[in-house]
Amino acid sequence: MTRAPPSRWRSDREQALLALERESSPARRAEAAEAICDAAADAPDEALPDFAPDVVRLVSDRQVEVRCAGLALAAEVLPPAEAREVLVRNMGDRAHRVRVEAVGRLADLALPEARGALAMALEDELFPVRFEAARGMVALQHPAGLETLIQALDDGELRFRAAAALAALGHTDALPALRRAFRSWFLPAFDKTQLAGALARLGDADGVAHLFKRAAKGWSMDRAMAIELLGEVKAPGAKARLLELLDEKRDPCRGAAARGLGRLGDADALSALERVLAEPGVPDDVRLDVAEGLLRLDAARARPALAAVALEGDDARAELAELLEAFSP
Repeated sequence: MTRAPPSRWRSDREQALLALERESSPARRAEAAEAICDAAADAPDEALPDFAPDVVRLVSDRQVEVRCAGLALAAEVLPPAEAREVLVRNMGDRAHRVRVEAVGRLADLALPEARGALAMALEDELFPVRFEAARGMVALQHPAGLETLIQALDDGELRFRAAAALAALGHTDALPALRRAFRSWFLPAFDKTQLAGALARLGDADGVAHLFKRAAKGWSMDRAMAIELLGEVKAPGAKARLLELLDEKRDPCRGAAARGLGRLGDADALSALERVLAEPGVPDDVRLDVAEGLLRLDAARARPALAAVALEGDDARAELAELLEAFSP
């Protein structure tokens, strides 16, 4: 990720706001709204209140794409309670895309006080809105959207996220539908591995076997995902396999093994990760993956070593700082 220079976000925001007012092209206006969101992502936390008027401007726009960008901006820059108010207020928008955006952003906030609004959205006429509401219920560990998530397994565009939500919910009533979807023909590799992860989380042996099989592939697009999922679902035998992969210095998925060990949550892996961090010549991306693994296992122990770790690139140093902040007490 390339970060904007300090304070560059101010000029980017001003130019985008000007373009939003002057441009007549819907595509360019949508780009301007997205640029405002990008500027907010680059701004320091103390500057986020400066974007509050932009939220009001965007969500009241006549163009659907601009209103959607305004909802995304609200979720990023407003305090949670204020963001909730804006999102709930726009759940009744006549435009389907805006309703999907509002409910999806509300789901991502995972606020207990949003449960009533999400329950209402489960009754929306549009299935993608109901799907986003079901995801939000999962974030609150409530099974109200279970049937909607099961139905979404038949939707090629929603299947991947539906499997992840069902894994997080951990409800065994989803097992038959997950097995049926997993055994479907011509599934994309990432979808099949995500379904395997959901099955493995629920104790299904076929799901576990698939993850180990994909993790052993010499090269496949979903191999890193399978390796990390082995740790995330705490598959039997995952620790030994992940440690083996971590020791393979030339394995391109070494970083995925480090992340998987962090998600596994076994403190016995700390010393192995620390050894990799101390190795000379380890690429920045692998060091960052090891850093994430260490922070997930024991942030207090990891922070002193990570504060002194040498990274070559500015982007990598910025990403490490973000990781340390994300796992701060």
